[in-house]
Amino acid sequence: MFLQRIKGHHSGHPKRVKPASKELLEEYLSQTSPDQADGAIYFHVPFCDNICSFCSMNRTKLDDEIDDYANYIISQIEHYAKFEYIKQKEFSSVYFGGGTPTTLKERHLERIITAINQNFKLAKNAEFSFESTLHNLSISKLRLMQNLGVNRFSIGIQTLSDRGRKILNRINDGIKASEHLAKLRSEFSGILCADIIYNYPEQSIHECQKDAEILKQIGVDSVSFYSLQFLDGSEFCKNYDTNYYKLEQDIALHHTFLESMIDDNHYLLELTKIAKKDRDSYHYIAMTHKGADILPIGIGAGGAIGKYGVFNYKKEQQMIGILADEEIEYKKFIALFQYQNVSFDDIKKYNLGEKTISTLNDFFKKCEENSLLSFNKNGYTLTRDGIFWGNNIATEVGKIAQKEFYK
Repeated sequence: MFLQRIKGHHSGHPKRVKPASKELLEEYLSQTSPDQADGAIYFHVPFCDNICSFCSMNRTKLDDEIDDYANYIISQIEHYAKFEYIKQKEFSSVYFGGGTPTTLKERHLERIITAINQNFKLAKNAEFSFESTLHNLSISKLRLMQNLGVNRFSIGIQTLSDRGRKILNRINDGIKASEHLAKLRSEFSGILCADIIYNYPEQSIHECQKDAEILKQIGVDSVSFYSLQFLDGSEFCKNYDTNYYKLEQDIALHHTFLESMIDDNHYLLELTKIAKKDRDSYHYIAMTHKGADILPIGIGAGGAIGKYGVFNYKKEQQMIGILADEEIEYKKFIALFQYQNVSFDDIKKYNLGEKTISTLNDFFKKCEENSLLSFNKNGYTLTRDGIFWGNNIATEVGKIAQKEFYK
């Protein structure tokens, strides 16, 4: 049905944003009350002390900037905390992404996390999450952060295969990586997550199965798993011939990992995330999908506050725009299709026209004919193959429905 797999999530296009100024944003934050008290804060730390071969994200090799950056983050916390809009928020998620946020030293982390707790009102059971690599998260650092309220870590493992780790430019071999991950698990009472990349050059089915087996033995609470993307500018694309990629192998490795992880205690939380039941809910991404306020802090951080979209390009340079209502609604609509189970009642909430509904139904029937989904009384459930092609399905749904939002 599809000839080429789309590996990245469908985020919603085209965009309809009216440019705005920092002054307009701050006037809005000073004079407006939020529609909902709940919200999230996203922090971006654009530093790494080791660059993964596949990476082309907003990050720099760590140097002497880290002290200044910690001061900058704290100044931004204090800046936003003074606005009436923010004072009325009770944030249920704090998320540090990057880069590698745990390149920050313990002295930086203590100051930053303390500033967050002192300046923002956090919900009683707020999810407080950090992305990290294994070598950047020592037991000492973990204990400090846990004592300060951090209750979720997302660890970039990528693979525990020695050969794969060399290809992806990971520090330490598979045994050392597994041992350190197990130590983190034994010390940490919160949610411990892992990121895995599959389909690197010549990866075997056995290597894929082994990654899943080790992660389950250690007892991580969730795993995000992604097929290796060939990103322009990455060291991987400079050093490897990407013609090795074969769709059949991508499918085989995807299904192997999925089947090795899912059992009576693990389920598919979203298209690329497997979680233990009653453990990781990935509240931050769930809030993003529902269109909640996401306050962005740090260089490279993006989010939306009320009707304003914000991206922090540099310390003193922000891209700010007023989001059209149709833009906000379209993003929430397309997020429905990042999950294995889709409810037709959720689709109906968007009041799509009869012609669009008919076209969508025809597309879903075609997916069923190709064994990508099965219908049930409430909607549909993606099959194993449907999960693999999930982003293609979401993209096609977006193309069919977008005219309803962008009239």
